[in-house]
Amino acid sequence: MSEETPKPKPARHRVARPDEFSKETFEFIAAIDDYKRTHMVSHVNLEQVLDVLAGLKYTRRSRAKNQVKPLEKAIEAYKEEHSRLFPNWSEIFQVVIQMGYERAEEAA
Repeated sequence: MSEETPKPKPARHRVARPDEFSKETFEFIAAIDDYKRTHMVSHVNLEQVLDVLAGLKYTRRSRAKNQVKPLEKAIEAYKEEHSRLFPNWSEIFQVVIQMGYERAEEAA
């Protein structure tokens, strides 16, 4: 019998606790919850996530015609890198910000 070396367990990604979220993260999660409540849906697809971001006045510097595909690829890369099958909304928001989405400055 040959001894098999045990496979190393993947390092767990530390997910921020709710008390560590930024104000913007809370606003995003609340906006997602509000969207689900007002549209009476339990699942929000990426197109709807972009609608929520637009409602919060977030835009991306490089405006592509189809913004869903780059977001989908970025989330898939995040899931692969962090071994997350289902990222939570704070992680989705983190990916969005890393993609270059910024909140439009309010005119005074």
